Amino acid sequence: MKHVLTLIAAFAVLFTACNRQEETNTANNAQQQQTNPKPGGAPSNPAEASLINWIGIEELEAKMKQEPRKVVVDLYTDWCGWCKRMDKATFQHPDIADYINKNFYAVKFNAENPNTISFNGKQWEFMQNGRRGTNRLAATLILGENATGRVGYPTIAFMDESLQRINAFPGYKTPDKFEALMKYIAQNEYKKQSLEQFMRTFTPTIPSQATGSADNPQRNTFTLPVSKLRSKS
Repeated sequence: MKHVLTLIAAFAVLFTACNRQEETNTANNAQQQQTNPKPGGAPSNPAEASLINWIGIEELEAKMKQEPRKVVVDLYTDWCGWCKRMDKATFQHPDIADYINKNFYAVKFNAENPNTISFNGKQWEFMQNGRRGTNRLAATLILGENATGRVGYPTIAFMDESLQRINAFPGYKTPDKFEALMKYIAQNEYKKQSLEQFMRTFTPTIPSQATGSADNPQRNTFTLPVSKLRSKS
């Protein structure tokens, strides 16, 4: 009888341990799925609890018909560490978010979006290049219609009220650097002077923050020829 009770007790301990291990594995799998989105897709809940009113590129034209504004586009990828840092530090700064919400439409755009995008009367498809690639619209926003070169992330691109590209600025930007950049565009100073000239006389309201790689974007390694940047009508 004592032997039987010992076996029952051992079985109960083993059963409890197995259940706990299964619960742990389930929790770990759920966490991994949330932090590692599918390749080519947007991060899980990229705008969750964001102070900025982000919209998708597909929503932009309808918004512009209601109320024309300038547009700020955050071009990112899922693997870009500096993009995530800019989300947490710069775009979550209350002064930055408030100014953007009042003066711009803010667009989050995964540059490696594999889908063909209908925008501004044209079709913008994904351009595969080796193991990676980029959407044609993202490349054009970064490099311009008649440019060639490497694309890097994060890159902040701006468009005017007619959805024409103004310029693009690669690299991580601290809140104080981004304050100058967004006001340079919003106040139409880009029509009068270079950003460098504007910075010499600009008085920031956000304290300066130092980073080791503030303007060093994470880049992919392929070059996009001019012929690939011309969109299909």
